[in-house]
Order: sequence, then structure tokens, then C-alpha cells
Amino acid sequence: MDEIELSEYGQKSTSPSPINRLMTEFASGFRDGVDVNLGGGYINEQTMPREQIAAALGRVLREPRRYRQPLNYGGPAGSANLLAAIRRFLLERGVGGLTEADLADRRIIVGASGATSLLESLAYVLPPGIVVTSDPMYYVYTDFLERRGFEVLAVPEDDEGIRIDLLEAKLAALGSRAAQVRFFYVVTINNPSCVILSNPRRRELIRCAWRLSERLGRKVPVILDRAYEDLVHEGQTIRLESGLRSDPGGIVYEIGTLSKVLAPALRIGYLVGADGDFLNALIQRTSDNGFSAPLINQEIAGILLEQDLGEQIARVRRGYAVKGRAVREWLDELLGEE
Repeated sequence: MDEIELSEYGQKSTSPSPINRLMTEFASGFRDGVDVNLGGGYINEQTMPREQIAAALGRVLREPRRYRQPLNYGGPAGSANLLAAIRRFLLERGVGGLTEADLADRRIIVGASGATSLLESLAYVLPPGIVVTSDPMYYVYTDFLERRGFEVLAVPEDDEGIRIDLLEAKLAALGSRAAQVRFFYVVTINNPSCVILSNPRRRELIRCAWRLSERLGRKVPVILDRAYEDLVHEGQTIRLESGLRSDPGGIVYEIGTLSKVLAPALRIGYLVGADGDFLNALIQRTSDNGFSAPLINQEIAGILLEQDLGEQIARVRRGYAVKGRAVREWLDELLGEE
């Protein structure tokens, strides 16, 4: 008898991906105080706000009028409390220079399980085709995209991020196949290179995507993943500007996460962008993928966002700085021995 028939995606997923193997090995075999975790996305356990999370949990369970049915299912767009807290967080901290006017005609939604679930959703609500990204690429996502049937067009970067001259040349070389470009995806502080996408380069990227949109007669979304922007701890003196401020026609969507500044286990990722069918499809995908992010986690995260996160973000940055210096000293010592 033949084995269970798998889809093309299923067939490509029978072998664990690199990130699958990495996380499995970390969860089962990492020795605290002995091994060094080089996974840049992992958060230092010492920087997570354990006491604040515990206090927030107690508050959620004690205040049922404000936090309705926190142990039940939630709505797929996100908790009203959390959505309001994210909006205030973006405005009050001046994230990317965003203003009330910038957010007036935009919507915030929360994914089913962190920012990763929103990225996954893109590959379900958009037809397979070409995804433009920077080189070196965020392999965790591009590996998934390729298993979903997308083609990844990687464009080399320089010290300001993805090179627009090479991007335009690659788009021109596609010829009629440029019609297959589905979206642009750029991590604004690149994983793995750590190159920061400069403000001028962001604006150029958006203009390039808009020109392509005009040529194709349809909007080609630009997905800016700002997962690491709150973690910059040295060498950055210019405030990074949100791509939403340079968006001529509603093509820019920014993805943020609370995993890096609070705790990955909360599984809170959000997307900000123009309302419409695209966002509605993403919300439906969240519903299909698990109804909503765990409601109690959303309410806890909303409470934490209502507090002053300045010290928490500073604590996380110090943790990354210590880790970075330790790895640098280790590498210097290793190379010196050679």
C-alpha cells in the first residue's frame, strides 16, 4: 500500500528545516552555563520581565469587567485592549516618528502566534510568485516561502541595506516575469547581517516598489519587518523612520513583535497598514489558523505596554550588548590562537 499522499508543500516539509533542527536541539540539549547560543533571535532569560508578567496575569484574572473571558477564545483581529495599547506604544514612544496622522487611516492587527504567523499568512493569502528580499536573506522565512511554492529574488545589500540599483536591474532582467512579483520583504535590521536599512534607502525601496506597482497596474506590498529595531544598542544615532511615513499609496505594511522586548512565549506579533481586502484576508487566515492569539497573553501584553517600557527595553539592550561583547572576545581569542 502506498504511503499517505502529501501535497507539494507536505513533500518538501518531510525533512526538518534548519530552524526546526536548531530549535529542537536547543530545547532538548542546551546546557546552561556551558553552551553558547548563537541564535540571534533568542532572548536572554535574564532580561525577561517575570515579575511584571506575573503581576499582569493576576490583574487580568482579577478584573473580569475590563478583561472579559481571558481564558476563552478571542477575536481574530486582536484584543481591543491590546490593539489600543500597541497604538499608544507606537505614538507615545515615537516609534519610527509615527504620528496620529500617520495612523489615522491605518489598522493594526494581531497574528495568531507571533510575527511568524503573520509572515506565514502572507504566503497563504497571496498567490505564489516572486518575493523580493535582501541578500543575505532571512533564511527562516525564505525556506518556508520556497516550500510554499514561491521564488525568492535576493538582492545584495551594502552598508545601508538592500541596493536599489541592483534591485532595479534584477527587476528589469525579469522582463515580463516581473508581473509575478507578489511582495517585497525586508528585515529592517537584517538577520543575519545586522545591517540597518537606512532612512534614505527605505524611501528608495518604497519608491521602487511603487513604480513597479504603477507598471503592473496593481499594488505590490512592501513588508518591512522591524523585529530588531528596538534592540540596537550601539553605533546608531539617527532615529529610524517608519516606512509608513513614505508610503504614497497604501503599499507599506510594517510587522512588529513583542517577543524581543518582552518574551517570545507571549506570541504577540502585529501588523500595521492600510485597511482593505488584504488585511481582511490576513484576519481570516488568523481565524483559520487558531481563531486568535491566546487572549490571556494578549491582555497581559497590553498591560505591559501600558507601563513605561523604557527600562525594560534598556535592560534587553544591555543584555544583547553583553552577549555581543562576549562573542566578540571569544572570536578574537580564537582567531588570535590561529
